Amino acid sequence: MSDSVSTGWTDSEPSARNVSGPTGRYRPDSASGADPSTTGRRLTRRERNKIETRARLLQSARRLFAVKGVSGTTVEDVASAAEVSRATFFNYFQGKDAVLEALWVDQMIAFHASVEKLLREPASTLDRMRRLFAEFVIVADDRPAYIRVVTGDLDRDTRDPRAGAQRSDMFHSAVVDLVEAGVAQGDVRRDYPPEFLAEMFGGIYAAVIRRWRFDPGYDLGGAFEQAARFIAEALAPPV
Repeated sequence: MSDSVSTGWTDSEPSARNVSGPTGRYRPDSASGADPSTTGRRLTRRERNKIETRARLLQSARRLFAVKGVSGTTVEDVASAAEVSRATFFNYFQGKDAVLEALWVDQMIAFHASVEKLLREPASTLDRMRRLFAEFVIVADDRPAYIRVVTGDLDRDTRDPRAGAQRSDMFHSAVVDLVEAGVAQGDVRRDYPPEFLAEMFGGIYAAVIRRWRFDPGYDLGGAFEQAARFIAEALAPPV
């Protein structure tokens, strides 16, 4: 699809970069593993090797988690698939939970980039939401096992409030940008704060994904189309 936009739910490694959105709400450089001291200058060979090794570890984990699940994958499996030693693995990650956290952060960095790309193109808020949802459906159909693993980590938020707060802030800041753009162009209401409207958007988005994770026969595409229309109606300025 020439007009599609990647929402980050892929098995590729997003580049580490500053994603702050139009209002500068979130800067995930440190969470993504980027070294702020390397910004704006040519990387040394050692720095490039470190970035490449980290990328290989995450790529290997993505593929193994999709096939064997997190519990069925060992640190040794990931290290071997990335062609590094077990000791090297621990130079980058404390364990599998840290890898899973890094995968989630990378997805959110890519989600921010996707929203930024959508906001550079003329479109209604409904169309932007449809494109975000449609891309998720495409990737979920293509890689259901991996997407279920990564999105399943959402359910750990209640057990780890600090990680949950970070994930919520990363996702929320991108959605606020989307809502504020809609307010500016007149197709999103002004009588509620954008932050609140973004929270409602996020709740519906997460609910649809959770239902899909637990129901193999769930019509994800149909549910997201209904969700997009429902959210657009709820966000529309009152008549």
